[in-house]
Amino acid sequence: MSVFGFSTEPSSGGDFTPILKYDARAGRFFRVDRTQNPDGSFLNEPVDISSIFKAIVDFENIEVGWLNFVPGQAPDVKLVPMGTQLPDRPSQQHKNGVRFLVKLSKECAHTFAPIRELMGQSKAMLAGIEAAYTEYLKERANHAGQLPVLVLEKTVPITTGSGSKTSTNYKPVFRIAAWVPRGDLQPQPRGTNGNGAQPAATSSNLQQTTPPATGASRAVAPGAVSAEDFG
Repeated sequence: MSVFGFSTEPSSGGDFTPILKYDARAGRFFRVDRTQNPDGSFLNEPVDISSIFKAIVDFENIEVGWLNFVPGQAPDVKLVPMGTQLPDRPSQQHKNGVRFLVKLSKECAHTFAPIRELMGQSKAMLAGIEAAYTEYLKERANHAGQLPVLVLEKTVPITTGSGSKTSTNYKPVFRIAAWVPRGDLQPQPRGTNGNGAQPAATSSNLQQTTPPATGASRAVAPGAVSAEDFG
């Protein structure tokens, strides 16, 4: 214990918000769990939750701006609250992106932390988020003090380029299945440049474990949704 009244010793696990990862090339959502090996090192393990995806989404505190994902490093971000002027682009490597918190349903989270950070810059992902956010704006006046619960209905292939430069990414298609109280999904303090606690993994951590792209619809339609699904 220090003179400040709290420990100043480095945390063995690091200060980070567990992440939710969307891989636009595969059209899949991954819950990324950080586990500790017997030797004390940490492993980021991706778990595919696409077919059961259900989450409370904190669109009220969504951040927008610039992201730069560098392999092997924490992402470099410069973000501001939605509705404020975008910051200057830090470099040509930075691309437009978003960041917000979600709370996974008990089924999606299993025994791991349900509150996750979703951050991305893929145009396919951003298009899906934009459509859901637009629907949120239309309906929020009728749901004071509540946040939307999104379920993943399907993913839609978007092909760009031609010939050898052809590529396909998958746009997530969401549905607002319910509105529930915020509960413990609280905004996290950020630095003045939008940087807060660093996530446990970057996009490069998942490239070797991503399944092949399918773009398939949900296998099972979600049932009724309520706050009880989130503990």
